[in-house]
Amino acid sequence: MEKKKKSSSKQTSSKKNIAEKVEVVKDEPVVTNVKEAKTVTKEAKTKSHDHSLFKVLAILVLITVVLTWIIPSGYFNGADYVESDIIRIGINELFISFFYGANYYLIQIAFVLMVGAFYGIVSHLPSYKALIEKLTNFWRGKEKAFVLVHTLIIALYVSIATQSFPILLFVPMVITIANKLGFSKFNSLMITFGAMIAGMAGGTFSTYGADYIVDNMDTTYMSGIAYRFGILAITYILVNVLIFSNMNKKKEAVIEEDVFAAEATKTGKAWKSVVLFGIIFVIMILGFIPWNEVFGIEVFDNFHKWLTTDVTIHIGDKDHAIFKYLLGNTVAFGSWDIYTMGYVALIILLVVKFTAKIKLNDCIEYMYEGAKKMLKPALYIMFAYAMFVICYTSGFTTYIIDWLSSVGKTVTDATTTYVFNPFTNALANAISQILHVDFGYTGFVASSMYAARFPEYTTTIMTIMIAMNGFVSFFAPTSVILLVGLSMYNVSYKEWLKYIWKFVLILLIVLLALFALMTFI
Repeated sequence: MEKKKKSSSKQTSSKKNIAEKVEVVKDEPVVTNVKEAKTVTKEAKTKSHDHSLFKVLAILVLITVVLTWIIPSGYFNGADYVESDIIRIGINELFISFFYGANYYLIQIAFVLMVGAFYGIVSHLPSYKALIEKLTNFWRGKEKAFVLVHTLIIALYVSIATQSFPILLFVPMVITIANKLGFSKFNSLMITFGAMIAGMAGGTFSTYGADYIVDNMDTTYMSGIAYRFGILAITYILVNVLIFSNMNKKKEAVIEEDVFAAEATKTGKAWKSVVLFGIIFVIMILGFIPWNEVFGIEVFDNFHKWLTTDVTIHIGDKDHAIFKYLLGNTVAFGSWDIYTMGYVALIILLVVKFTAKIKLNDCIEYMYEGAKKMLKPALYIMFAYAMFVICYTSGFTTYIIDWLSSVGKTVTDATTTYVFNPFTNALANAISQILHVDFGYTGFVASSMYAARFPEYTTTIMTIMIAMNGFVSFFAPTSVILLVGLSMYNVSYKEWLKYIWKFVLILLIVLLALFALMTFI
């Protein structure tokens, strides 16, 4: 009996041990999965809350404020620099600069929000989903051709157009396709925003900012055009080399959240969205190519004058310019501002609403959700332009420009002779653009002084100013285009610098060599 009891006890104990072992075996994976889930969740949370770009931008704003307490203010009178007292930015001026920045550049902020509203509706169109699928299938297996074609179109447009912002209406679509083709988030941004900046560096006929340079330095848009086309070509090649070199590496993470991916539940007819984007592209070409100012083509100005002045309806004893009343104070094609493109895009959306039979409530909700996704880029733009307000209020950047532009000068009696140095001039323009944000303001502040001090080098200086504006935009935290791209797709500023630094270094060496060639040969 005792033996049986012991045997029974052993069996019970054995079963208990086996049960405990089974429980351990069953529990271990669960515990591991929970830990892994927590790790993944933590990583995702960290990525979704990355604010490194904001921190860098905020620090730069504060550094700029400190500089206003150290560096004197001043202004240029011809070749002379007139120094004035230090204009310090206090707490009140610091905070009010954000309001003034938003006020002065409300058009850019509103346009970014409008792009969000536009894609808020477009992303819900069945035809847009079909277009994305067809284009993705078309380019699959031809990824390098996809890169070459899209970077070329974007860079060329920005290089020639009066404004760079309108091309943003196509950027989310290109990024969605790139994402589906498996491009890394860095390559996707380089194909789009990087190509935009390449077009800025190789600005050829674009009037944005260059109009002040042309007016104040007695140059034309054709001055140094071969060099600027050369810079455009070189930058375009380097952009694509960078993208291709990263395509051959191990697979990197694609954009975690494509904020404007096609969300329609069913697929429609792609041709409807082809027509939509085709119309927008034609309008962008007509509205933002400097037909008259650069190319001397007056047909659009003449047509606008005829439409708004000569076409009248006789009512009573008066002639009424009916199209003038309907259109308001519009300008001719080639002279549009981005707010014009903004409301034209909204009018097109209104047509889409009725043709696609979208309910009004849904339409408003889609636009609201889309615009909300662009609040972060809009906020960053406001911060960047606050930097401009601080520099404008203080005026200390003129001191830096004068100092770098006076290297090697000689003074004999009442005569001051300035020696042009392409390297210090490039540095002066790089610093100016990082601080000024607005390229037009840099041209306004410095171009008259450059013309007075270095009249023989105006073409070279014009080339340097345009090229350095694009160059610093690849990495400067105040670059509005870069800010929109990185914040829109939640890409870390530190990661971007790691991706771009070799490209920036090579481009700098090439540009400095070209500036030296233009100066000394």
